[in-house]
Amino acid sequence: MVDYAIASENLTKIYRGKGFSVTAVDHVNLKIKRGEFYGLLGPNGAGKTTFTKMLATLLIPDEGEAWVDGYSILKEPVEVRKRIGWMMGETGGRALYWRLSGYDNLVFFGMLQNVPKDIAEKRIRVLLKFLELEDAADKLVLEYSTGMRIKLMLIRALLHNPDILILDEPTLGLDVESAIKVRNFLRRLTDELGKTILFTSHNMYEVEQLCDRIAIINKGKIIFEGTPREIREKVEELKVVEIDVISSDSEINDILRKLEAASVVKKILSYERTKNYYKIRVTVEDHYVAIPEIARILKDNKVESISRSLPTLEEAFLKIAGVKIEETSRRIWRRGGHG
Repeated sequence: MVDYAIASENLTKIYRGKGFSVTAVDHVNLKIKRGEFYGLLGPNGAGKTTFTKMLATLLIPDEGEAWVDGYSILKEPVEVRKRIGWMMGETGGRALYWRLSGYDNLVFFGMLQNVPKDIAEKRIRVLLKFLELEDAADKLVLEYSTGMRIKLMLIRALLHNPDILILDEPTLGLDVESAIKVRNFLRRLTDELGKTILFTSHNMYEVEQLCDRIAIINKGKIIFEGTPREIREKVEELKVVEIDVISSDSEINDILRKLEAASVVKKILSYERTKNYYKIRVTVEDHYVAIPEIARILKDNKVESISRSLPTLEEAFLKIAGVKIEETSRRIWRRGGHG
């Protein structure tokens, strides 16, 4: 498995208790190339975090094996830990020492990773400045917001300059501007420095922007693997029509009611405001029948365009993962939100 940054064979984890047994990860086989940005997607409880914890040697598998940078997670866990940077966004910073300052946390973790003091100092200062924590460096971590703690954990994961990063929801809790900055930074780590990143997220937009390949895991099993576009193309039965219509906020609900009542429209997936028009996405049985009928139904409205569209990554993911998008999507527009 030396040719791959990360590889697993039948990796399995079973949680057992008194009177119950849950297979969280079920004989997962994955191969992630060096320098690849790889996304692992799945609903809550699908097995994502358990899988990444086994790769990081924080959990011992019940069956199977995995290799990180060619080293066995079972036989050579110390070597694996030297070569990875790992962070878990959903902890909200529980892996940090809250009664130390952010700076002291990083100095301590740099020492644990055997980073020379002068090198650690330079990296800490550069990363604190880049992630806009410089002014908070001397504050206690208990005074940090969740987003600030997540940034600090990301810096900690990068301190020893690992070739492989295992990041479990690294933008969770960040404001929009910070999330964009972190995403751009992570993509540069792969593009410019050749680092391998295994990345989990529930944000389909950032997954599509960042990931070279994606695996979808559900109930502990990998149910699909491919590029973001391949995943979208796979869901052929999800026929989507996209409608751009010039409309005021007060008129949009009337347009949506017309579409909901139309026999050619199966589901209203989403709608969102884009400059001076609304973009509405619906599913249909037949593109060729639906498009002219939708044009007829909306003839009194200012329709800019009606066209076929691939499902979004989110729509394709929900379909592949078995989530009933038809039940959730109608509720979304009725309460005035958008997908």
